[in-house]
Amino acid sequence: MTASIPVPDNDSRDDCRLWIGNLDPRVTEFVLLKILQKQGNLKKFDFLYHKSGMDQGKPRGFCFATYNDKKEAERAMKRLNSQLVLSKPLAVRWAHAEKDTEDKSQSVSGAIHPCSTMTQGSQSQIQAIEAKLRSMEENSDNFTLSFNPAAPPGTNKLYSVRNTTVNRQTKPYRRPRKR
Repeated sequence: MTASIPVPDNDSRDDCRLWIGNLDPRVTEFVLLKILQKQGNLKKFDFLYHKSGMDQGKPRGFCFATYNDKKEAERAMKRLNSQLVLSKPLAVRWAHAEKDTEDKSQSVSGAIHPCSTMTQGSQSQIQAIEAKLRSMEENSDNFTLSFNPAAPPGTNKLYSVRNTTVNRQTKPYRRPRKR
C-alpha cells in the first residue's frame, strides 16, 4: 500500500492571490498589511525588498497578498485598485495574470520564441556575435595565450607622457621684478 501525497493545484492556490504594485517608497509593510486586512482575511502576505545593489533593503514597489477565498480577493481588488496611498494610486491585479499572457505568446510547438520581443537591430547584433564566435572556434589554432607581460608595469602611454614632462628641467614660475 502506497501513501499518496496530494499535489497542490497551482490554479487554486493562485485564485486568491493578488499582486499589488505602484507602491510609494514611503509605504511601510505594517501600513500596507493593515490596509489589506481591512478587505478580508489574509492567508499570506509577501512584501518584497531589494536583495542587492544600490537599493538593498529598500522596498521593491510591489507585494503579493493571498486571501482565504476568491470573493475576498475580488472585493479587495475592486476596492484597492486605483486607490491613492500616500502619493501613488495602487495597481491591483491577479498574481497569475502574467503567466496567462506568457502562455499566449507561445508558438504552436509550445516553446516561447527567443526573439519575439527583440528588435531587428538586436537580432542582427546577436547574429554577428554568433558568427564571430563560430569563426574563432574554427580558427582556434591561430590563437595563443602569452603569460609574459607585454611591457613592464608602469610603462603605459599615460605613464610615459607624465614621466617626460616631470623629467624636463623646468623652473618654477617667478614674477619678474619691477625696476
